[in-house]
Amino acid sequence: MSIHVRAKARLKVLPGLAAFDSYDGFIRSLPFLGDGEVCRLIVVGDEIMDNLLTHGEIGSGGVTAYVRKRATYLTLAFFVESHRQFAAFASCMASRQMPSAHFDSEAGRWHGLGLTMCGNLATTVHYRPGEKVDRIFLTFTTARSEP
Repeated sequence: MSIHVRAKARLKVLPGLAAFDSYDGFIRSLPFLGDGEVCRLIVVGDEIMDNLLTHGEIGSGGVTAYVRKRATYLTLAFFVESHRQFAAFASCMASRQMPSAHFDSEAGRWHGLGLTMCGNLATTVHYRPGEKVDRIFLTFTTARSEP
C-alpha cells in the first residue's frame, strides 16, 4: 500500500513578542504533523524567528511561515521583506565564512549556537536573498509512521 501525504499551511506573523506564540500555536495546530515534527519545527522556527526579529529588518508585512509535508520530507520556509543585511549574511553562510559558535565574554552570551542547532536538526538549510523577498528554506526527513 502506498502512503501519499501532501499537506501545506501558511501563517503571516507580525513583529513583536506575540510572534512566537502565534508561530508556535500555528505549528501545534497542523493536523498533518506528528509530535516529533511539531517539536522540531517549533525549536528551529523559534530560532529563525528570533534571528529575523532580533538581527533582521522586518518590514510592516512581518514574516510569512510556510510548512509543506510530503511523504518523505517536510519543508519549513520563511519569507521576509528583503534587506542588505540578509544578503550579506546569506553570502557568508553559502561560502561557509561564518564564525563557528562561540562565547562572547563581553556580551556574556553565546553566538551561533542556534544556527548550529538548526543545521543539526534539519536535513538542509538554504538562505536565499532576493530583490523583494528574502527566503529561508529548511527541509527535514519525515518518519513514515508519523501522520
